[in-house]
Amino acid sequence: MTFVLDPEGRRYELVPIDCPTCGPGARRRLGIRGGRYHRYRLGIESPIEQCRSCGLLYPNPFPRPLDAQEMYGDPENYFACHGDFEPECERRRDVIRDIRSRTGMADPSILDVGSGRGDLLEAARREGITRCVGLELSTAMIEYARTRGLTVLDETAEEFARRDVARFDAVVLAAVLEHVGDPSSLVEACVGLLRPGGTLLIDVPREPNIVTWFGSVLSRIRRSPGVLNLSPTFSPYHVWGFSPRSLSALLRKHSVTIDETIVLANPAVPSTAAALDRLKATGGGLLIRLGNRTGTSTNMTVWATRR
Repeated sequence: MTFVLDPEGRRYELVPIDCPTCGPGARRRLGIRGGRYHRYRLGIESPIEQCRSCGLLYPNPFPRPLDAQEMYGDPENYFACHGDFEPECERRRDVIRDIRSRTGMADPSILDVGSGRGDLLEAARREGITRCVGLELSTAMIEYARTRGLTVLDETAEEFARRDVARFDAVVLAAVLEHVGDPSSLVEACVGLLRPGGTLLIDVPREPNIVTWFGSVLSRIRRSPGVLNLSPTFSPYHVWGFSPRSLSALLRKHSVTIDETIVLANPAVPSTAAALDRLKATGGGLLIRLGNRTGTSTNMTVWATRR
C-alpha cells in the first residue's frame, strides 16, 4: 500500500481500482488533477482515467482518505459556495413538491442519503412531510443539523439497508454519489430501501462538461498533462465523474429506469480578487451559460424509478 500526505496534512491510501460499474476493462488516461496542475496548487497529483465502456471518470490509483472527518469537518466553510442554510432550505421546498408530484402522494416517505447540514430535512419539515430520514457520516454535519432540531442518523446507506426498516417512497442522493468510495454499492443499497415504483432523485456534477473540455484543449495547447476533471484530494472532493451515459449504465445495473435528465448549473464561478483569476471565473461562467443551452453544463439532475 502507498500512503501520501496532501499539502494540508490529510492522509490518503492510494489504491488501484477498476470501474465500479463495468469492472476490469479498457480505460484511457485523461491527464492529471491537483498539485502542480491546479491553479491554486491544491491537493496531490491524481491521474484521472475514463472507462471506455460506460464513460465514467475516476482517479486511479484511488486516493482513499484515512480520516474522512478531516475533509467535511466545517459545514459553514464546506458549503460556502452552495448558499446559506435558510435560502437553501426554501429552495429545496421545490424539491419536496417535485417528489410529491412524481410519487403522486401528498405525504411520501423520504430518505435523504448524505443529508449534510439538513437542508432537505428542514424543507420536508416545513412542507409537512411526516417521515423524512437523514443519513450522514460527517460528525460535524450531524451536530450542525442537531442544533437546528433535526435528527440525522450516523449510518451509511448500506448499514441502514441491512436493518429491518420500512421501504421509502423516495430516496434522494443530492451531491453525494460523486464523493463515495463505491457508487455501485451505494446505489444498490438505495434501491433496496426504495419501494417498487418509488422515486430516486440523483443530483451530481456532469463530467466531462463544457468547462473541462475547454480546459483540456488549453492544456494540450500548452503541452501540459493537467486537466480540470474532478477534485479527488481538495474541496469539494469529487472522485467520480458521471455523464448521462455513465449514470444510466450504473442505474440499469441496479434495475432503475431514468425518467428525466436535466443538465443545468449556476453560472456563478467563485474567484479570488486577483485580476487573472477573476478573468478565468468570468470565462468559466460564460461557458456554463453556453452549456446550459447545449446540455453540456456542469451539473446534472436525474429523476428515476425503481422497476
